[in-house]
Amino acid sequence: MKRMLLALAVALVPTFAMAQSASFAGRASVTADYKIVKGLHLSVGEEIRSNDNFSALGSLRTTVGLTYKPIPYLRIGAGYTLINPWKNGKEIELSDESTTKYYGFWAPKHRFNADVTGMLRLGGFQLSLRERVQLEHNGDSDMNIYQDPRNKVALRSRLGVKYKGWKMVQPYAHFEIRTQLNGAWGSTSGSQQTKKDGVTTYYDYTPAGYTHVYNDRYRGELGVDLNFGKHHTLNPYLLLDYLSEYEIDTNKKGTRLYSAAYTNLFRVSLGLAYTFNF
Repeated sequence: MKRMLLALAVALVPTFAMAQSASFAGRASVTADYKIVKGLHLSVGEEIRSNDNFSALGSLRTTVGLTYKPIPYLRIGAGYTLINPWKNGKEIELSDESTTKYYGFWAPKHRFNADVTGMLRLGGFQLSLRERVQLEHNGDSDMNIYQDPRNKVALRSRLGVKYKGWKMVQPYAHFEIRTQLNGAWGSTSGSQQTKKDGVTTYYDYTPAGYTHVYNDRYRGELGVDLNFGKHHTLNPYLLLDYLSEYEIDTNKKGTRLYSAAYTNLFRVSLGLAYTFNF
């Protein structure tokens, strides 16, 4: 187990070293897992996440999931998550233009996923490979559809190892790659234009739909499941994320491109999850 954790850390160091900046965040969740029949489980959970560097509330996430294990080495599942990010905004008081009033609002998104997991026991160790297809719907009517698709689709491939030789304490390690399957894409004229005010520069832009496929996140996870009796599991964990998201900034008509580049970030997240099994 120690050798595998060390190998995971060594493999991630060069990737994280490429990040342009780093941030820290936290998350906590509570989940109820109900065994309907043998192999079939229904779960309902609530999670809270912080913003980067614990600056403010990031989001609330409510998840409902169903998993089925037809044979010992195969599990399939499906789920839905209501994502409620907290957004900050501002408005100018009409009666006094020098006064700025700040406010916040929820910007809900809807995420659906389906996955299949293969498992293999080797002594006290369990190896696993999970493939998850994820669709995230953004219902914001003001979103710029030339910067992001309204329905974002991703594939999440996760390889894991867990030691189950001890009943109460089960350490694990995961490595996951997330692949965006329909990122926004387009082409430019190649010559830069300048608005009459002499300030804003841009390229003439022609959208090409959602054809950009690329890996936008590499994640390492270290954690342990602490089983207190039959019904209670506490799971402290550490996430190491290298994010490389392709960000496009265009006007609302999709005719002007202001910038397009990969934004790299290394994020460390501390998490604590509690699950009640019944």
